[in-house]
Amino acid sequence: MTPLPDPVTALLSATDAVTLLRDAEHLAAGLSEAGWTPEVESGRFGADGWDVLSSAWAPSVSVFLDGSERSVREAALAVAAAMKAEPHRWTFDSEGPDWSTWSVDDERWGSDDIDWLVWEGTDVSVTLFTAGETPAGPGTLPAHLQLSIGRVDTPSEGLPRDDDRARRVLREGSVVDRWYLAGERDLPADVVEALENDPDPRVRAAAESERWIREQAFGGPQPAE
Repeated sequence: MTPLPDPVTALLSATDAVTLLRDAEHLAAGLSEAGWTPEVESGRFGADGWDVLSSAWAPSVSVFLDGSERSVREAALAVAAAMKAEPHRWTFDSEGPDWSTWSVDDERWGSDDIDWLVWEGTDVSVTLFTAGETPAGPGTLPAHLQLSIGRVDTPSEGLPRDDDRARRVLREGSVVDRWYLAGERDLPADVVEALENDPDPRVRAAAESERWIREQAFGGPQPAE
């Protein structure tokens, strides 16, 4: 089995609700210590061809890998093996077929029965999904996997909008706090404007990147009033 990159195994080892999934500062520090490099976009990190999208509200991490079907399956099986190697930390809790027991060439990969694999730990839930190449509009999405790490006390619909919190983070938060804030999708217009004029260039760049994303997705800036 192809070994996982060190940053992926280090992230799995660091996953808990007390440190990594505590707040923006702990997220950024934990990811950096695990070997992930921050990028311009808020909450995004990269390492060895893998990508991380992380959020501080509520603290969570999603790890992505694109590639050939075989390489993605090998990576997904390696992630599952790493999780199952620590039964003292993780309880396997999936309802669908346990595809982590399949070989890379198993014919069942092409079925519609592939579902998320789920592990529960102390205050943390980890889910793993993989899919082959799929149609997407005029083109196709490559084979990919997604590894999602979140707190079990976070509602399935996420945390509600909190304008007072956003303004407090803007006013009192660190550069890392504000960098993460720039990536939140539902912010008051005054907070968006302040982030785009932040004294720190990293925050400004993240806010400008978010504005570009909004313009591409919606045809214009869409900050909440």
